[in-house]
Amino acid sequence: MKQARSVLAGTRAAIGLILGAACALPLSAQAGNANACSSELGQPLLSLAPKTATPPDSNGGFINRIASCNMWQNFFYLNWPALTGQAGVPNPKLAFGTPGAAVWQTFASPDQVFLPNGQKPAPWGKWAVANDLPKDIADQVRAGKLRVLRQVGKLGGASTKLHSTLQVDDLALYDQQNNPVYYEVMLNKKLYDYIVSNNLYELNAQAAYAAKKAIAPPVGSFEIKAAWKILTAAEVASNRFFTASAYVVPPSGSGSVQTVGLVGMHVFAGGGSDAGNSAGLWATFAQIDNAPLASQAKPTGKYSFYNPASQATPNTPTKVNGKQVATPTQVTQVWADDPDAANVTAYAQSLITGANKSAPWQYYKLINTQWPRGMYSATPPVPQNAPLPLNASAGAPNTLQLLNPMLETYMQVTQAKDPAQRSCMACHSFASVADSKQQFATGFSFLFGRAQAAPTGKPGAAH
Repeated sequence: MKQARSVLAGTRAAIGLILGAACALPLSAQAGNANACSSELGQPLLSLAPKTATPPDSNGGFINRIASCNMWQNFFYLNWPALTGQAGVPNPKLAFGTPGAAVWQTFASPDQVFLPNGQKPAPWGKWAVANDLPKDIADQVRAGKLRVLRQVGKLGGASTKLHSTLQVDDLALYDQQNNPVYYEVMLNKKLYDYIVSNNLYELNAQAAYAAKKAIAPPVGSFEIKAAWKILTAAEVASNRFFTASAYVVPPSGSGSVQTVGLVGMHVFAGGGSDAGNSAGLWATFAQIDNAPLASQAKPTGKYSFYNPASQATPNTPTKVNGKQVATPTQVTQVWADDPDAANVTAYAQSLITGANKSAPWQYYKLINTQWPRGMYSATPPVPQNAPLPLNASAGAPNTLQLLNPMLETYMQVTQAKDPAQRSCMACHSFASVADSKQQFATGFSFLFGRAQAAPTGKPGAAH
């Protein structure tokens, strides 16, 4: 049994408000055990409803099992069908798994918040559509019926789109059809309001703020990173993927409408506040057909990113003259799912199938969670420089290992000998302000590094 870990009261509040958020495991034939998500006092911590999570009964009640329940609860909330016309709001009248946009898909993208020349973002939910799209495509994007994928290496523009084919190490992941995986980042209204109200979208204003007060995503905020693949006709028919219609724009040539499927998702629930209470909480989810465990002697079944007949080295890009070339990536999941996460996933899957046997979400799993043990302040009285320390009053985080084969494919190999760099918190500890002359940390969020400076004489510009 895992030892209960004491966490700051502020972290408990964060859990209640914001927690939320992949080896192909078969769907459990038996209903999951409800005790997997019972609190110390026997209260249920997980229900199939569009709501955020419930905090544990005490500080000591926060353990990996409870963290997994909280993450799954917010996975339900984030992926609940969205209310049409209201960005970031779930529609409680629709069943979980009903086709259509999920709540998090109606959040803001970074390029809708951090605009060229440090311009002020548009009001929440009133974002512009890119002006380089064909009119019929632009009309569908504006109506929320179509998303836009662009095969680019960094964020840019003001359209709602999937932003990049590159992982954090600037390498692309290719599926068995040799199509690249696309990635997008989204942020909720709580984080958007924090950025806009403090003028943190403009480089100089951000630097001035950070010199006096630490920047950190507040309690109640969500930052999402999702991974998508272009689906084959068979994959679409399988109903094992959460899907979206996307206008795919390749590096060269014209765009086309494709059906894409969600294969991975990181969730960062911010924990910063004026009081300074937490480094936030993290989770990563995946579709169960992505890839087998590396420890499986002879993987069977059909995977999206693994070919049993391939002789390619797993989790290694194909390069010619030092440059990556498009070749199907042989992917394995190097580290197994956390046992507590796996048990809670079985229970969550039973809730999903009990309410909607056709819901694609039954084919998703939680790999693990990551959170600081004991007292940790991402927003201390005096601003800190990046990288932020990972250790809190009770030591290191609950785990130093949190990688998703769909989002950190190659890091499973490159970081294999460096446990201290094998997690979300370890990577994001280096997040800092956009001003290259400063090193002020931004509470484990790289979003703030996207801010641009306003022209001289404009609000927030240097004088």
